[in-house]
Amino acid sequence: MTGLVTTIEKNKTEEIRISLSEYKGTKFIDIRLFWLKSDDEILPTRKGISLDIEKLDELISGLENARQVIAND
Repeated sequence: MTGLVTTIEKNKTEEIRISLSEYKGTKFIDIRLFWLKSDDEILPTRKGISLDIEKLDELISGLENARQVIAND
């Protein structure tokens, strides 16, 4: 259960990658910004978060709340 889950294009030179990983027996979800270097190499930035997958339901709930606020705005 590790590896890239999805990629979301942010703009022509940046993308957001969501991946799953494991470190010392703990499973994580990583949401990170990557950028396109001039030679077509895609590199990670420091911008992003890694969360224990036990926090995934809280993250999804927060995103759903944001969606509701946007829909009602």
